[in-house]
Amino acid sequence: MRFALSSTSSVALGASLFAASLFASAVATPALAADAAAPATEAPAVDAPDAGIGVETITVTARRRDEKLQDVPLAISTVSGLELAAQHLDRVADYALKVPNFSALQQNTRVSGLFIRGLGGNASNDGAEGGVGLIVDNVFFTHVGFSWLDFVDLEGIEVVRGPQGTLLGKNTTIGAVIVKTAKPSFDPSLKVSASYGENNAWQVRANATGALVDDKLAARLTFATSQGGGWIPNKVDGVKYLNNNRWSVRGQLLFTPSPSVSSRLIAEHYETHEYNNFYPPAGDVNFNLKTDGSVFSTAANPTGARAGSWTNKLIARFGYNPSFAVPYNANLDNQQRLTSRTDGLSNEVNADLGGAELTAVTAWRRLYFRPYNDSDYTPLAILRGGYDVDVDQYSQEVRLASKGTRKVDWTVGAYFLHEDLRSNLRTILFKDASTFLVAPGVPSAVLNGVEYDRDGKLKVDSLAGFGQATWHVNDAFSITGGVRYTHETKRANVAGYSIGGATLALPVLAGTRAAVLASLGGTPAALGGVYAIGDRSSRGSVAWLVNPSFKVNDNILLYASASYGEKSGAANTAATLSQAAVVLTQPEKSLDFEGGIKTTWAGGKLTANLNLYNNTIKGYQDTQIDQTNPSFGAYLGNVGKVRLRGFEFEVAGRPTAGVTVYANAAYNDAKYLSYDNSPAPLEFQAYLATQQGVAAAATTLSLTGYQLRNAPKWTLQGGVDLDTPVNDAIALTGYANTTWKSRIAYINPRSVYGWQAPIAVVNAGIGIRTLDGKWTAGLWSKNLFNKIYAATFSPATGSAPTIEILSDRRSFGVQVARKF
Repeated sequence: MRFALSSTSSVALGASLFAASLFASAVATPALAADAAAPATEAPAVDAPDAGIGVETITVTARRRDEKLQDVPLAISTVSGLELAAQHLDRVADYALKVPNFSALQQNTRVSGLFIRGLGGNASNDGAEGGVGLIVDNVFFTHVGFSWLDFVDLEGIEVVRGPQGTLLGKNTTIGAVIVKTAKPSFDPSLKVSASYGENNAWQVRANATGALVDDKLAARLTFATSQGGGWIPNKVDGVKYLNNNRWSVRGQLLFTPSPSVSSRLIAEHYETHEYNNFYPPAGDVNFNLKTDGSVFSTAANPTGARAGSWTNKLIARFGYNPSFAVPYNANLDNQQRLTSRTDGLSNEVNADLGGAELTAVTAWRRLYFRPYNDSDYTPLAILRGGYDVDVDQYSQEVRLASKGTRKVDWTVGAYFLHEDLRSNLRTILFKDASTFLVAPGVPSAVLNGVEYDRDGKLKVDSLAGFGQATWHVNDAFSITGGVRYTHETKRANVAGYSIGGATLALPVLAGTRAAVLASLGGTPAALGGVYAIGDRSSRGSVAWLVNPSFKVNDNILLYASASYGEKSGAANTAATLSQAAVVLTQPEKSLDFEGGIKTTWAGGKLTANLNLYNNTIKGYQDTQIDQTNPSFGAYLGNVGKVRLRGFEFEVAGRPTAGVTVYANAAYNDAKYLSYDNSPAPLEFQAYLATQQGVAAAATTLSLTGYQLRNAPKWTLQGGVDLDTPVNDAIALTGYANTTWKSRIAYINPRSVYGWQAPIAVVNAGIGIRTLDGKWTAGLWSKNLFNKIYAATFSPATGSAPTIEILSDRRSFGVQVARKF
C-alpha cells in the first residue's frame, strides 16, 4: 500500500531529491556514449553548430516532412536511438524518464497503456482505442498491446503532445509516440552488444547491414533477446517472477531501382514467455469506512468489519491468512508464464515526382496474447481469469507532399484500416471455488472444472481523407491548417457461455452452478449465464487544426494552435447481458488550445522551450456501474467531461564540448469537470447506503472537481551526459538522469487506497569507448536507489483484494559493444 505525503513534504522531498540527483550527476561525470563512426541511418539527422559545442539541431518528421525541431510549432520531445541504447532505455515505459508529461504502463501485453498529460490508455478494455497513438515506421498500431514490445536498433523516437489527428492517424486526440527503426545502409557494418546484470539478467543485441546489389538493394537484420532478471520468489515452487524471456528478429530490404524511387520492406517477429503477470495483493477493505477513513459500524454490525471481504473469506473458510507484504508476498499454486507474439509485415514506397513526393505504406500486424493468471492470489485452487486476445490489422496509407521551398507547403492523403479483434474473458474454476464463491460445505464438483467465457469480437473498418498546408505569409509569419474526415464502421458481438464441469445429478446443485454462472454473465438465474448480444455503428467525424507561428528572429519562435478531434467509440467486448445497451459507446470529443515559445541562445549552446495547453474532452470514456448487477457490472461508458491544463518547459545546454545537461518541468492540472456516476470505492458503499440514505445497490459517487487518475500534478526531470576524450584513442562516457513525480491516485481520488506517494527515480552509468567507434564498454544502473513503487493499482472487489502492479526495481550490470 502506498500513502501520499502531505503536500508540503511532497514538494520538499521532490525538490531535494531532484537537486541531489543533479548534483550527484555532475560529480559522477555522467555521459552518453556517441558512436563516432555510426552511419547516418543509425541516428536522427543532426547539425552540430560551433564544431560540436552547440546543442544538436535535431530533425523530426512529426508533420510528415523533415523539419528542424526548433522550427516546428508543436510540443515535441525526441530521444536518439544511440541515447536509448547507451542508457539502457529498452521499452516505451523507459521513455518517461526523458519526456515531460509522458508515462507508459507495461506490466503485460494487455495491461498496457500510453499516457500523455494523464490520459490516453485503453482502460484495460480491448475494444477501446487509446488517445495516444503509437506509430512505428509510419504504421499506426491500433491495440495498446503492441506497445509492450522492446523496440531496438532505433533511429530515434519522437513524442508529440497534444491532438495530432490531422496527419498522425486515427484517435490521436492526446498525442502520439513515433518510433523510427534504423534503415538498411549500403555501407556494410555489423554491431553486437551484450549486457549482463544482477539476478542473472542478460541481453544480446545484434544488427548487420550492407548492400546485396550495389546502389540497388540493401538489407538489414536485427536480433534481440532479453533473459533472466526475475526477483520475486514464489513460495509454492521457488520460481522467480517478473523475469524476462523474450526475443525478436526484424529483417529489412531497401530497394532503390532509381535515384527517385525507393521501397522499404520490413518483416518482424516478437515473442515472450514470461512470469510477468504477478500482481501482489496490496491491501483489502476489511472494514466499512467513513469518508475520513475511520471505521463505520451499525447496530447489526457493531465492529464495522466486512465478513465478506476477500481476506475474511479466506480466513473463515480456509484458515488462510494472506500477506500484504508487497513485493515479497508471492504464494501462488496456479501461475504460469504468459505468452505473447507479434508479427508484422510492411512496405513503404517513396517516389520523387519532381515538385512532390508520393508515399505509400502497406502494412499488416498481428497480436497474440494468452495469460495464465492465478486470479485468486493464493496457494488455494479457486480460479484463473484472464483475457485471451487476438488482433489482426491491415492498413494502407497514401500521401502526396510538396517538396522544396514554396510559398505553401502541403500534404494530402488517404488512409484505410481494417481490424479484427477477439477478446475472450475466460474464468476457469477449480476445486476450492465452491467454498469460496458459494459457501463452506458446497461440494467441489459444483464448480470444479467449469469454464465461463465472455467472448467478445470486434470488426473495424475505417476510411479517412486528410490534408494539411502551411502558408508562409512572409519570412517570419506562417499559418498551418489541416482537416481530416474519417468514416468508421464498428461491429461488436459478445457471447456468454460455459463449458466443462462434472454432470450434476441433484437439481439443487445444478441450480447453484447456474446461479454462479448467471452472476458472471449478468443474466437471470434461469439462463445460467448464456447469452448473445451485439451492436453496430457507422459514423463520420472531422478533425481540424489551425496553427499560426511567428519567427521573431532566427532564435525565437512563437506559436499557437487550436485543434479538434474525436476518439472513436469503444466496444465493451466483455459486456454482460444486462449491459446490452452499451456494447458500443459514443466517441470522445477533444478541443485543444496550445501556445508556446521555442528559443535558442548562446550561439546554439542552449535551447529553452515552453508550451502551454488547455484541452477539454467531452464524452470522456471511463468506468460505469451497472446498477442491475453492481457486483459484476462494471463497463466502459461516456461519463462526462475532463480538462487538461498546464505547461511543459524543456531546457538543454552544452556548456562545453562533450557535456550536455537538460532539465524539464511539467505542471498538469487534470480534472474531472463532470463525472457524477463514478464507481464508489468499496469502503464507501456502506457509508453511502446508511449514512446518506442511498440505496444499497447505488454504488456510485461523484468525482467532479477531483484530479484525474494516473495524472501527477508535477513532473520534474534532469540529467547530465558526458562524452569526452581522455587521450587520442579513448573517450570517457557516462550519464545520470532522474525523474520526480508528485503524488498520484491510481484507483479513485476519493479512496484512501491506491495512492502512490511522490517518487524520484535515478538512472546512471559510466564507461569508455574507442574514438574509432569500434568498442564501447560500461557499467549501467536503472532505478539506482532501488525505489519500489507502484505503476498502478486495481481496486478491491467483493472477491478480490487491492492489487499492485509494480514498477521495475533496481537493476545494474555491465554492457560491451563491438562494431565491425
